[in-house]
Amino acid sequence: MAERTNHREFVAELQNKLNEEQLALVDFDRLKKWLAEIDVVLEAAEKMCGDFSLLRRDYIERISGMTKALAVADRKNGCLESALAFVETLDSLEASELIAQYRRISACFRDAFPASFGLPSGLQHSSCRTKDLSVFK
Repeated sequence: MAERTNHREFVAELQNKLNEEQLALVDFDRLKKWLAEIDVVLEAAEKMCGDFSLLRRDYIERISGMTKALAVADRKNGCLESALAFVETLDSLEASELIAQYRRISACFRDAFPASFGLPSGLQHSSCRTKDLSVFK
């Protein structure tokens, strides 16, 4: 299709014509072209949804692991239970909220476990140590 179709507008237009029983006004050539175009769009959307789900699951697993490690290291009474309750809420968070939580939890984790952000064990004694730990983010 040469022109860029606003898919929502076209769907609304089709629904109106079908609801008003104006089937004779439906442009079937345009509908056929649109169906081919929307097939490509849906395929791309499905791929993005899969990628998003994978990234979302990774974020949730990282946040969960760091939260549990912080709770175990804290050893305050009830800390583990509140950490587990927090972990159970992660699935309901939107992407922006997950990113904010990841940043917050990873900062706490780095503060609690600074040694875990050092160089790999084989390089610890070499002369190529870095002073800037931000390269390991």
